[in-house]
Amino acid sequence: MKNKKNYFALRKIVCILICLSMMPWAVSLTSCNSAEDTQTREAPKQSEEQYALALRAIDDIDIGDAFDEDRLEIVRVRTDALPADTCSSIAELDGKYALSRICGGDFITAEKITDQKIDQTVDEEKNEVTEPEAVDPYALGYVVITKYLSFVEGEDCALAIQKAIEENPSRTIYFPDGNYMIKSPIIIPADPSKSVSLRLSNQAVITASDWGEDKTKAMIQIGCENENEAQSESANDGFDPLEERSISVMGGCLYGSGLASGIAVGGGKDTYIYNVSIKRVYNGIHIKRAENELGATCVDVDNVNITGMEAIGSAGVLVEGTYNNFSNMRIASTNYGVLCTKTGSNNTFRNIHPLVVGLNRENVHTVGFWDKSEGNVFDVCYSDQFSTGFLVEENTRSVFSGCFCFWYSERNDYHVGYGATGKFNSIISAGKVYHRQSVSFDAYLCIGAEGGQGVVLYPTNSINSHIDMLKQHCRTEIIVFIL
Repeated sequence: MKNKKNYFALRKIVCILICLSMMPWAVSLTSCNSAEDTQTREAPKQSEEQYALALRAIDDIDIGDAFDEDRLEIVRVRTDALPADTCSSIAELDGKYALSRICGGDFITAEKITDQKIDQTVDEEKNEVTEPEAVDPYALGYVVITKYLSFVEGEDCALAIQKAIEENPSRTIYFPDGNYMIKSPIIIPADPSKSVSLRLSNQAVITASDWGEDKTKAMIQIGCENENEAQSESANDGFDPLEERSISVMGGCLYGSGLASGIAVGGGKDTYIYNVSIKRVYNGIHIKRAENELGATCVDVDNVNITGMEAIGSAGVLVEGTYNNFSNMRIASTNYGVLCTKTGSNNTFRNIHPLVVGLNRENVHTVGFWDKSEGNVFDVCYSDQFSTGFLVEENTRSVFSGCFCFWYSERNDYHVGYGATGKFNSIISAGKVYHRQSVSFDAYLCIGAEGGQGVVLYPTNSINSHIDMLKQHCRTEIIVFIL
C-alpha cells in the first residue's frame, strides 16, 4: 500500500515537471502569435509611412537646358505620392538636358530628360526660337503656385495658396509635382469675379497637417455662406451676375491624414470636380445647399476616388443641395457611401461603387446609399458589402435602375438589399441582390419590415408566403423580382 502511494506521488511530481518544462515553449509561441498579429494590424500604417528620396526642380527649367545642381534639390517624399521612374540623385543628370518644360516643384522623371541637346531653330521672319511641342502650364495661361511659395519641407502652404487665389481672380492655378502641406482650408470664393480653378499635376498632393479637432472641415472649400450676398457685393463693381464663370478642381490628390474632410461646395455655379483622388478623409465630397430658391449648386463630379478613415458617421458623398450629377466614382472605408439629407433631392448618381471596409467588422450598421430626401435617381450603382445596400425614408420617391447589392460574407446580423424606414415608396427597375455564402437567395422582397429594417433577402421558395406582407408594407404595385 505504501509503495502504491509512493508511485502516485512520484507520478504527480513527474507530471508537474513536464508541465513546467513546456511553459517557456507555450509562452514563446503565444508571444510569436501576438507579435505576428500586431505586425499584421500595423502593416497598413507602416506602408503609409514609407518614404524615398526624390530629385525635384527648385526653379523652372526650359526645354533644352542642361541640368544644374543649383536648380535642383533632393527631398524626402512618401512613396505613394512618387512616380516610379523618379531620379534620386543629381549624378543621374550629369550631361543630360530637359526634354520638356519643367516647373519649379516638379519631380525629375526619366521621361523629362534626354542625353542629346535639343536643337533650336530660328524663324527668320519672326526672329523667334521654335522649340519642340510640350505641355506647358505657362503657355496655357495657368498661374504656377510655386511662384508664391519657397517649398521648404513641412512648410504650411495655405497662406501662400490663398494669396495666389486673391491675386489671380478668374484664373487657373497650377500645382506642379510635390507635397503641399496645409494647416487651414483653401477658400475659393463663390463670387465669379473672385473665384479661381485649381489644376493639380498627377503627382501633386495637398496634405492636411495640424488640423485641429473638427474632422468635418474640408481641405478645399468652394463658395461662402450666402451666395446671393456675394453676388450683390460684386454688382457694385459693375459685375453682371449672369456672366458667371465655372469653378473646377482637377487632378492630383487630397490627403486628409485622418484629420480632415476633402472638398466642400457651398456656393458658386457649375462647379466641376474631376479626376481627383481623395484619401484618408472623414467626408469625401460635401455638397451644401446653396443660398438660392432651389438650393441648387449644380456640381458635376466625375472620375473621383475617395478613401475614408473608417470613422462612424462618415460619408463618401454627403449631399444637401440639389441638381448635382455624380458619375464614375469609387468610395471605400466610410460609414455611408452616399448620404442625401432631407434637402438633397433631384440629384443623379451613375456608376457609383462604394465598398465598406473595416466598419462592418465592428457590427456598425453601414449603408451604401441612404436617401432621406424627396427623391433622386440612382443608375447602375453598386453597394458592396454594406449592411443595407439602399435605404430610403417613408416619403422618398427615388428611382433605382440597374442597381446591384453584393455580400462576400455574413459579418452582419442581417443583410438588406433595399430598405425603408416606413412604407417603401420608391421604384426599382432591373435590380439584383446576391450573397456569395447563400446562393439560394436568388430573389428578394421589398418591404417596410417591422423595426425599419426594410428589404430582407428570402429564398425563392418562400416568396408566396410573403406576398400578403409585401402588399401590406409597400405602396408600389409590383415589387417582387425573380432573378
